[in-house]
Amino acid sequence: MQKLSLKWVLALAVMVLALVLGACASSASPSPTSPSGPGSQAPTNGLVQSSSGGSVTIDVKWLGAQDGSLAFQVTMDTHSVDLDQYDLGKLAVLRDDTGKEYAPAAWLSPPGGHHREGTLKFPVPESLTQGKARSIQLVIRDVAGVGERVLQWLLG
Repeated sequence: MQKLSLKWVLALAVMVLALVLGACASSASPSPTSPSGPGSQAPTNGLVQSSSGGSVTIDVKWLGAQDGSLAFQVTMDTHSVDLDQYDLGKLAVLRDDTGKEYAPAAWLSPPGGHHREGTLKFPVPESLTQGKARSIQLVIRDVAGVGERVLQWLLG
């Protein structure tokens, strides 16, 4: 009888472990389409840019113009750092190819622990609305010991 109970406990433990690992797997996939409007042209080097370092991976998807802002979907993943301590509303800037920097208008993200996702919004750079921008950089500073992460989108 005890052997049967131990088998059930082990089977249950394996199922719980499988569920936990499945929940940790990233299910985000980039959309093949790009929004329309100023600031929404599809970057020529892809919609999603990534940075890994300090045991944290950050994937950022260009969402384009939304409600008068340039929006990015940010996904941060790790298995060793509490990501709730990082406020990208204070740690991120947007830089156009003229060198002008823009502070975020909003960082919309619920707490997530080791897996955090949110939307980062910036004022749309004038160089982008005028069609003069050749590239846009999102700079994220001081996350998990990495001084500066630069994610760049090339514009056609």
